[in-house]
Amino acid sequence: MSATVIAMLCICLTASIGMAFGEIKIKGISIGICGVLFAGLFAGFFLDKYGITLSSDTLAFLKEFGLIMFIYSTGLMIGPNIFTSLKRDGMTMNLISVVVVFLGFLLTVILGKLFVHDIFNTVGLYAGAINSTPALGSGLQFLTENHYSEEQLSKTSTAYAITYPFAILSGIGVFIFLKQFYHINIADEVAQFELRKTKDSPEMAGLTVIVNNPNFNGIQIRHLLKMINYSMAISRMKRGDEYIVPNEGTTLQTGDVLLLFGPKTMFQTVSILFEVDKEHDLMKESADAIQSQSLRVSKTRCVGKPLSKIMGGDRRHWVISRVIRNRISYSPTPDFKLAYADEVIAVGKSLDILPLVRYLGNDTAAIKVVRFIPYFIGMILGLFIGMIPFNVPGVSATIRLGSSGGPLLIALLLSYRGSLGRMVFYTPLEVLGAFKEFGLILFLAIVGLASGAHFFELICSLAGLKLIILGICITSIPMLVVGMFMRSIKKMNYMSLCGTLAGCISSLPTVTFLTNMATTDAPAIGYATVFPLTLLLRVFTVQIVALLMIG
Repeated sequence: MSATVIAMLCICLTASIGMAFGEIKIKGISIGICGVLFAGLFAGFFLDKYGITLSSDTLAFLKEFGLIMFIYSTGLMIGPNIFTSLKRDGMTMNLISVVVVFLGFLLTVILGKLFVHDIFNTVGLYAGAINSTPALGSGLQFLTENHYSEEQLSKTSTAYAITYPFAILSGIGVFIFLKQFYHINIADEVAQFELRKTKDSPEMAGLTVIVNNPNFNGIQIRHLLKMINYSMAISRMKRGDEYIVPNEGTTLQTGDVLLLFGPKTMFQTVSILFEVDKEHDLMKESADAIQSQSLRVSKTRCVGKPLSKIMGGDRRHWVISRVIRNRISYSPTPDFKLAYADEVIAVGKSLDILPLVRYLGNDTAAIKVVRFIPYFIGMILGLFIGMIPFNVPGVSATIRLGSSGGPLLIALLLSYRGSLGRMVFYTPLEVLGAFKEFGLILFLAIVGLASGAHFFELICSLAGLKLIILGICITSIPMLVVGMFMRSIKKMNYMSLCGTLAGCISSLPTVTFLTNMATTDAPAIGYATVFPLTLLLRVFTVQIVALLMIG
């Protein structure tokens, strides 16, 4: 049996056992896919004990490929919403992440210089203390490019593995401390968050009204839509006994019955302008005459086009009532730009909607197709960008984004843009999730296998204890400082704050701990909001840590 086959068998066995181990829950908390890392450590220990050597070339290739696949797929998943996360509270949350990252980086350099005196352990300490596998990959690549040996690199992976679990516990400890120190009532915090969320992201629904205001008699619908900033769409109208699909040029008359669709927060404003008809449901009443169809954007010519290009005009006999993207409904404002695979809800008679169907494509089979050519072209661009060297002021050595930062940056940009010419970079989320998880499994399994030989020896030593204590400091001190400031000065919602802090250390188990406190998506929203920026900063700062430790 060849060395390559033996290596592959060990990786597969490690991955299987590690995934099973990661699903074990203790009080509702599990370590998830990171169970692969710990399974790899055990496997590496026993392989070394019995003198079994795996193919280094096979392990090196698969580790690098797995990391690139994981990072690039992650970027494609989070890219479409990266700039949306900077709106409103998102800006505050991302500023929190910048401060936490900077404090953690600064603390790592100081503690590394004072107590570690070792570039390999310091890089692993930093990556483990922030629960960041991408940071570990970026650090390992930097060290590899500087021609350090595999034995030296294994110190980095071992330090990461030692500090990783204690970073999770430290994060949970910070949340418990904040709760006790500020006497937090979880029910009150959840109620406050839900009220705020309703105002910021209102539920979309339909409202039937009667035009009883003489001021609107004889005006065109376009003027009414401008008055409410296109926040609602008028999808159906009843005039006498006739059901009509109105367009912007349709003139209103007293007695017309309108169906408006949009955020529920606009209902009060509309009720001031018109009489709400509580006795009739115009959508149900007109169902035989007017249909609502869900169409998917599957033609590249539509990508990036604002709705004003396709929904305007007085000759059209159909209306776009809303657009759904990533399961979130948006009002059809004229400047809303379509993305590939968007779900467009069109209202009208079936024959009248056919031109729109042909224009958008509505090919659900095409949307499910995995476009491997754009996927790999984007990855190639990322690798090239990652190889470009640049200098940091005050540091003599050059720095690169590497095979972690380059693919991540390109994936974020390409997925946000959606396409380049006729080339679409959309990949179904289910496929990206599989690619991401497969790449991470490869990377963690091999890191564990390569580090297991000395892991248990180190963790039982004073050097291992020192790394654990330093890791706890790097994890908890920045979170405590920022958390207490935001709660004391800014009065930030506890659940949102803790979710944001969890995102700053990329720790999903801590999010699970928070959601077990109360049924709310506040922690998940905070985590998801800061994750893209935090990921990019961690991949970059770990290399600066390494540079400063060299100096």
